[in-house]
Amino acid sequence: MHRDPRNWKLDPTQFIPERFYGINAPDANHNPFAFGPFGGGHRMCAGQDLARLEMKVIVIRLMQFVTFVDAPGNKG
Repeated sequence: MHRDPRNWKLDPTQFIPERFYGINAPDANHNPFAFGPFGGGHRMCAGQDLARLEMKVIVIRLMQFVTFVDAPGNKG
């Protein structure tokens, strides 16, 4: 399902994060059911809520300790 070429315009076996960047991105309008990281139905991942909470904590901690600056000459 995650690597089915019928669901993605770009090669699904390649790591291409740009496929989701912006409204005009190649795979921005992909099938919403083509990516199900925690499964579904009766056998859905029991730890999905914990995994999402951990990701939120990681992002919050990064924002507390990392300073983000624009690259020199960046206009956007």
